[in-house]
Amino acid sequence: MIKLNKNKNKLFGVNGANRKGLCMDVKLTQNEGSILQAFEKHIELKVTEVEEITGIPKRTVQRILPNLVKKGMLQAHGSTRDRFYTRVYGIDLPPNVLAVFYNGKLTGELEYGNGEYHFTYNKKYTGPELPGLKKDEVNTWFSLFTVFENLIPENERREKLLFGKNDIAEVLPELNNAHGAFDFIPKEELYKYKSNYGDRPNWMVVKQDILGQNGFPNVLELTVDIEDAILDSVGNTEHSNLSGYQTKIDIDIDWKNHILRESKDAHYLLKPRNKHLADYFGNKDGTEKRYYPYIALNEHLFMSFAKNELDFNVPYTGIIKADKDFHYVTKRYDRYNKYKYDQMDFAQLLGVTSKDKYKSGSDILFKKINEVLNNKKVKMEALRFYYYSYLIKHADLHLKNIGALNIGQNKFILTPLYDVISVGFYKGDCDDLGLPFIDPPKKPVNWKMDDFYRLGKYLGLTKAEIKKKIRDITEIYIKKMPEYIERIQELEEQYNLQMQKTRKGYISITKRLMNLYDQKIISLKKLGILEELSLLEMAGGPLGCQKQ
Repeated sequence: MIKLNKNKNKLFGVNGANRKGLCMDVKLTQNEGSILQAFEKHIELKVTEVEEITGIPKRTVQRILPNLVKKGMLQAHGSTRDRFYTRVYGIDLPPNVLAVFYNGKLTGELEYGNGEYHFTYNKKYTGPELPGLKKDEVNTWFSLFTVFENLIPENERREKLLFGKNDIAEVLPELNNAHGAFDFIPKEELYKYKSNYGDRPNWMVVKQDILGQNGFPNVLELTVDIEDAILDSVGNTEHSNLSGYQTKIDIDIDWKNHILRESKDAHYLLKPRNKHLADYFGNKDGTEKRYYPYIALNEHLFMSFAKNELDFNVPYTGIIKADKDFHYVTKRYDRYNKYKYDQMDFAQLLGVTSKDKYKSGSDILFKKINEVLNNKKVKMEALRFYYYSYLIKHADLHLKNIGALNIGQNKFILTPLYDVISVGFYKGDCDDLGLPFIDPPKKPVNWKMDDFYRLGKYLGLTKAEIKKKIRDITEIYIKKMPEYIERIQELEEQYNLQMQKTRKGYISITKRLMNLYDQKIISLKKLGILEELSLLEMAGGPLGCQKQ
């Protein structure tokens, strides 16, 4: 803990151990104290991040950080170019211990404290290794292991969870509704844990009940029995444990009485509209989050199309009209009655932290997909999803938006789709996907068939198999997507929706979607994809928009 001295000489007294009263008196300048304070809320920080948090000029930060390393208060990691720093505490204290349950089985113990984390497997545990954690040894790291860190919400939502806590690991026992099938119990409360996983039915047996059915548009006539203060809270986290950027609320639905309520044991998720975020472009000075209008309708459209036209595993989705926008509702696919189902995103599986979810590559991802998914059919689903995302310009497709679901006996399939949103709907010149190729480097824009053949090769798929599946998706997209856009036009007429104001009036949602559709078809022609798939004639309508 950092406190200003009473003599106001701009020196600080620092508790070098923890927040429980053990103290060693070290004199620090005000800037040094402010920098250490920043590390109380963040596990690791780079120079630019310290500058942003503290407001201290970059050159001053660059000078102070090495001094704090010399004083033993910070530790430097990595090369000069990628260097980051972590907090070091001077007095060792007895560690805190969490019992970790995975699929209802006592898997091991997570110790944390004094700036280190240790994980040791239980001697009776016979299941598979957790990603990045080896059996028959004490796993040690200076930050929370990524398989657990990725369960914790990000950005403002994480900061809110960390408020008043001494360590990020203290959050884990509070994550009742994090994705997957982990449970974290303080060791002294282990007697309270009761496992019901032995009664859990196989996911494939109850798949249809879990996913449900919905048409498009699925406009729900439900009363939202949740206070506006919760709906409009930017970065709330006490209302949902699920990670990600968007505000979320765990809910259940009383279908008989048509009421939606918050619930701690939720089987549905609400992504509420936010009436305070009304500027599509955001403030010019960058102080306000960019708002994406009708993002609920965006996600509902592309999820429903994938579900009903392309036969992907997709959970039930719907929208609720609210003020000038919509709420978005979706069903949890890793929950059934009282049971949790095991799933992990590929950030967990690759050992990548949440903040680095965009810093991997499509080639790295697909090599890992080949290791994790069990057979050629489910591997093809991953490639189909990637190509569909490319068609709709899903530039937000990163390592946490694709995962693997355990359907029993450690057999993994691609998780049902979630967070499928067209960024191209808002920004036509965005990338087509979220992850580039790393070796050799290639941005995720204007990929050709050879790029998808390359991804398929990592999965052991032949060109003929890949070409057939991609042709099927493209043909359905060309034929069916205009029908879905027409249905949105009917919604516009019913609800008087307005997308973006211009000097000549408002640009409609329908027009933006048709522009997205036309430009993608034109791009597929220019890149030679339509010709290779023998679909040039079918795409003749949109190609008529192409400038000569």
